[in-house]
Amino acid sequence: MGENEVANEQVNYGVHEGAVRSAIVNENVQEIDCTGLPIEVYIDDIDSYSNEEYAILRKNTLGASDSSIVLGVNPYKTPADLIKEKAATTLTEEEKAVGDLTAVRKGRDLEPLIIEKDAKYFNRKIFKPKDMYRFKETPWLTLNFDGIYKDPKAGYIPVEIKTVTMYGEKHYNKNKAYFDEQFGFKALPKNYSESVADSIQQKAAQYGIPPYYYTQLQIQMMALNAPYGYLSILFDKDWRFYSYFLYPDKELWSKYITQSWTLWQEVVKLNPDKAI
Repeated sequence: MGENEVANEQVNYGVHEGAVRSAIVNENVQEIDCTGLPIEVYIDDIDSYSNEEYAILRKNTLGASDSSIVLGVNPYKTPADLIKEKAATTLTEEEKAVGDLTAVRKGRDLEPLIIEKDAKYFNRKIFKPKDMYRFKETPWLTLNFDGIYKDPKAGYIPVEIKTVTMYGEKHYNKNKAYFDEQFGFKALPKNYSESVADSIQQKAAQYGIPPYYYTQLQIQMMALNAPYGYLSILFDKDWRFYSYFLYPDKELWSKYITQSWTLWQEVVKLNPDKAI
């Protein structure tokens, strides 16, 4: 597997999103009203930080994109790798170069297009919060959002945005997408998230997506108390927009809180300054 292929599957490790956010034409950037939510603003206006400053800030907590590693379902990085990475106070040369990889730049540049397509087909206004958030009761857990829209009845709903390369396409089942740009809307999926017998990998496969994006979207739903969420993507090969619909997995939420705390204590053992 080439470095560009890996990077495209994990585009948000250390990648600054400010350029993406400012590039969205007519985008309504706004803050989340955290009243009644389990999150609060952790860092104001992340656009004001440089790429390297942003990447270093991410070392001080566990983000939603780290969730699959914490839960042991990420094929590219182990919990031990993550502990070492988070304990460090400086960036490796590899980490510094992530933002310049072709696949990463492609995903960043195409994000506004995907958001535009999502807004068009779903007839909804997506906004990108400018701040980084953290969970009030578990402050070692933070997250950013690719996109959010506000449903009049359901409240804030997360919309995770991704570009999928020809290599990454094998990890998806297009037939399970809730919306297909060529054929339109399909029936909503069953609530696979409720199954206590199925593993994270099995639940993700039943929805038709990779486990690392299943967990990432679950943490966003947990942060917003959302009754559902979307993974909206553009496939590089056929250049079509697809969107996957997911229900909340509260068993995963609970497991993530417990396992993330255990992992963070290992980080603190290596670097006591990381204690929260």
